[in-house]
Amino acid sequence: MKQIAFSYHYAKPAKTILLILFIITGCAASPPQKSIIIPETHKTPVSIFNPDTISELIQKKVVRFSDKKRLISRSKLILGTSLVPSFYLQRNFSPAWMGKNGEFLLADDLLDEIKNCKKHALKPGYYHLNAIEILLNAVRDDRHTPTLIYQDIAADLDILLTDSFLNFSSHLLFGLVNLETVHIKGESFDPDIDLVGVLNNALEDHAIRNTLQNLSPHHQAYLNLQSALKKYRELAAKNESFHMPAGESLRYGVSHERVRMLRNRLIFLGDLKATETPNPAFFDRDLKKAVKRFQFRHGLSVDGIAGSQTVAAMKIPVRKRLHQIELNMERWRWLPRDLGNKYILVNIANFKMSAVEGGRPIMEMRVVVGKTYRKTPVFSGKMQYLVINPFWNIPTKLAVKDLAPKVCSNLAYLAAKHIKVYKNWQHDSSEIDPALISWCNLTPKSYFPYKLQQTSGPYNLLGKIKFIFPNKYAVYLHDTPNKSLFDKSLRDFSSGCIRLEKPYSLAEFLLKSNPRWTKEAILDLLESSRRKNIFLNEHVPVYIVYITAWADNNGVVHFRNDVYKQDRILANVLKEQPYQFWKLIFDDQTSSEDPGVF
Repeated sequence: MKQIAFSYHYAKPAKTILLILFIITGCAASPPQKSIIIPETHKTPVSIFNPDTISELIQKKVVRFSDKKRLISRSKLILGTSLVPSFYLQRNFSPAWMGKNGEFLLADDLLDEIKNCKKHALKPGYYHLNAIEILLNAVRDDRHTPTLIYQDIAADLDILLTDSFLNFSSHLLFGLVNLETVHIKGESFDPDIDLVGVLNNALEDHAIRNTLQNLSPHHQAYLNLQSALKKYRELAAKNESFHMPAGESLRYGVSHERVRMLRNRLIFLGDLKATETPNPAFFDRDLKKAVKRFQFRHGLSVDGIAGSQTVAAMKIPVRKRLHQIELNMERWRWLPRDLGNKYILVNIANFKMSAVEGGRPIMEMRVVVGKTYRKTPVFSGKMQYLVINPFWNIPTKLAVKDLAPKVCSNLAYLAAKHIKVYKNWQHDSSEIDPALISWCNLTPKSYFPYKLQQTSGPYNLLGKIKFIFPNKYAVYLHDTPNKSLFDKSLRDFSSGCIRLEKPYSLAEFLLKSNPRWTKEAILDLLESSRRKNIFLNEHVPVYIVYITAWADNNGVVHFRNDVYKQDRILANVLKEQPYQFWKLIFDDQTSSEDPGVF
């Protein structure tokens, strides 16, 4: 954890007060001491403050920073801090936070929001809280009115406040990290928002507090996670540990000391009410219901039996679950603030799809997503049309890697699967004899211009319908003839596309605004075996997300396994401290010919 310690002492021979900063990060060796010179108070102040002088100081600091430093963190330019130079350039380097009489009144609103940033799972240290408080106290007396304004300190304070607001607002709007930094196959949902304009308006309207509060997500799911964050912080503060010796699965009717441990754990986690029971070591009906409740909210098979998987989930420390909540609050900050009145949301980690309209879930269904080595990407798109009775153009990568070995072993495999081979991918390409291709000699790097196409029918892997929202990943939603996979709790079996449990219901949802396509008309077309594209009257947003923790409107907190190991990746990225503008200026200026000036 980064700590900032301050000490004061007199320097000789000049009568100055030195403010010494020690920067300590983790177990690393401390860097050389660096100083902020604050002139000693004169009995008769020469001048309270001079805005022109402060503007010149701001310009000097910002230009020096712009010329010599590139603000990089996690291989990305930090958004808020990178905007500091352009913000001051637009205002001709005049102070933004200092009023006509030298007050920094709006600084208090910013400080209050920084102190409350923990409710967003953010850290006050990201936004220079200690440094701002130190400098702000230096320009105020006990009545919070301006005393002698030290020009250099005022300039530093103005820059720190600006950088703090811009960083804080960018984190609320876009997240601490870029989605594409975490997901190799991923696409950011970044809105087109002018943060410099946001800050200018907030300063002009004296609305720092309201502006920051309005920038955070207001989705009900995010608000529910904030409540879950508070709940699990309280649980984590109790430092409750849970250990259960290995043994057979515990089920209804069993009496064992391990049942008492199971009961206590479920009471602690809130799945079981703490009531009097004549024999706590007996597995009764209430305990079975509690086990089922725990299993349901953890995505496990709901059988009421405390087997190895259920017990393993119970053993996960509360602090780890708390951190999981924090990670998923970050993921919600990646999403647009307005998801739309009508949209589709697929949660990869939960293997579920929801169709939402008017803020209410209209339907939910199970889905099959990509394998761990062919992950379904995180991105968004617009649903544009449906394809009834589709054929399947098999991607070249799958044709070479997956099908070629099977065809090599049995040339009749393609005919058995109703797969035709075409000379190339052109629309009018001619069909060729599969025997003309050396299937046994193909490698992933082989030149393979051919198109393999599976004709429509009950054997087609896309089933009877697919849903197209054009994207660079060629990912779409579709039916499947293999319905048995939906009975499994872990459903990562596809090559990246998303298989739907109830595709006809989704088609009805998307087409209900078109009177031509009633439920009966859709079913008739599906049974006709005729291929047809049906374009939607309105494009519907589709969000493919990866959420491993959420809370419902009843306050029940759900967790899912990190099937793609994205929690671990995001956690490692978030360990890196966001770079700080003040430290860069400080490092740059203290290494100049005048090392005492900040």
